[in-house]
Amino acid sequence: MKVLNIIKTAVLALTAALAAVSCGSDPASLPAEISAAPESLAFAKEGGDEEVILDATRDWETEISYVGGDSEDWLTVNPVSGAASAEQMKVTVSAGANAASDREAVITFRADFLTSEVKVFQEGAYSDYTTIEEFLAAPVNQEDWYLMRGTIFLIESGNGEEYGNFWIKDATGILYVYGLTSAKVDKNDKSFSQLGLETGDVVMFRTLRSEHYDRAEAGGSIPAYYVSHTDAQDAPESDVLVSDPVYGWMELPEVEATDDQVYVSYYTEVDGEPARNYSMLYDASERVALWVAYPLCDGYTAVGGRTDYWNFDPKIPDIYEPVLAESWGSGTGYDRGHQIPSASRSATEEMNRQTFYFANMTAQNSEFNQGIWATLEEMVRDWAADCDTLYVVTGPVLDADGDGEIRHIEDNAGNPVAVPEAYFKALLSWNAAADEYRAAAFYFENREYTYSRPREADMLSVADLEKLTGLSFFPALPDEIEAEVKGTLDYQAWN
Repeated sequence: MKVLNIIKTAVLALTAALAAVSCGSDPASLPAEISAAPESLAFAKEGGDEEVILDATRDWETEISYVGGDSEDWLTVNPVSGAASAEQMKVTVSAGANAASDREAVITFRADFLTSEVKVFQEGAYSDYTTIEEFLAAPVNQEDWYLMRGTIFLIESGNGEEYGNFWIKDATGILYVYGLTSAKVDKNDKSFSQLGLETGDVVMFRTLRSEHYDRAEAGGSIPAYYVSHTDAQDAPESDVLVSDPVYGWMELPEVEATDDQVYVSYYTEVDGEPARNYSMLYDASERVALWVAYPLCDGYTAVGGRTDYWNFDPKIPDIYEPVLAESWGSGTGYDRGHQIPSASRSATEEMNRQTFYFANMTAQNSEFNQGIWATLEEMVRDWAADCDTLYVVTGPVLDADGDGEIRHIEDNAGNPVAVPEAYFKALLSWNAAADEYRAAAFYFENREYTYSRPREADMLSVADLEKLTGLSFFPALPDEIEAEVKGTLDYQAWN
């Protein structure tokens, strides 16, 4: 069969060569070719006509594919097919007016086994929607209606499914929607269930800017109303965990990632210069960071505000993060406890926002979080002011007694999240003038304490903390001093 194919190919080639000599204007004498230009078209929301130049040396036809499964035939091609030609041909592509959101299509020009594609984009009437960040920054009012668009990541059970109470996200933030109806009404008519909206759908709606107990909301006493939506994509969300490169920063413990763990680092600016913000080793199976490490000095703690930018971590797939748009729930006794504190990253809005990622949160006993742990975090910032750089590692201990049992709590979406039994903090102080390192550590159970300020008995050496946690802290220390620095605890020097 291979020989016959070669012979057949040779015969065809010879025939084509002979034809080229005898009738040069015949398209059949030309090599098989089809190409369309330009490769992309863009239409305004009003629609209109655009021209495509087609080179086709074989008979051709067109096929239109609508991106996202759009069933509406909003594009036309004229002509839809044609005969082979040695000359360029003009094809008119027309788009109707778009009263919905942005849409896309692909026009395929096909000739025998050859194809050429033209991608088509059309702006939608609702392409000028307000981002969540813009909405949150807007003042509360009952007059201006905003067009919003976002992906639903949580629909509240019970009344939420009846009245339309849910959370959305976009690239700029997250937002709570308190009431969504199928049409514009003055009072919630419980029509949300008619819309068939589900988690993962991209929904577009109009809303007033309201607020409840200092929380910004869409909807409210006058509900938001539905405009359109796109069903959740059939393709599953990426679940790939990708670790960042590991550099030899002084604050980093020894990094040992596994299939369920990922190392990530975050960057910011300090005094206008690029700088690292913090790093973490995140356990996807338990939905908790096993440690968070960061440098601390004046450039990070300049006077600034708390952003309360609760959001998903962009470096970790959402399916592995705790959903903590709100806290753990009334009666649980737990706060959304930061591992790197918000107050330790107050110099700029960007660095503070990164501390509010859900991946940085743990289920921290409320009294502990707001009591002795908060005091310790203030002490850490004071110590940082007395040295050139203070390197900090903080993290949870999930199985303090070593019995193999880890307790869990449900997040806002009902996912199990590990509850720490204890917390640690390892500190390494660097004084450039004295060319001196000094180290200390703390270890607390995740519970209420009767005293509010850490005591001498709560301090231990970093070497002792390593024995308790199984972690190796500050491996970047010079070998000749590492053991001494980590094994020495000078309580008076710290206090």
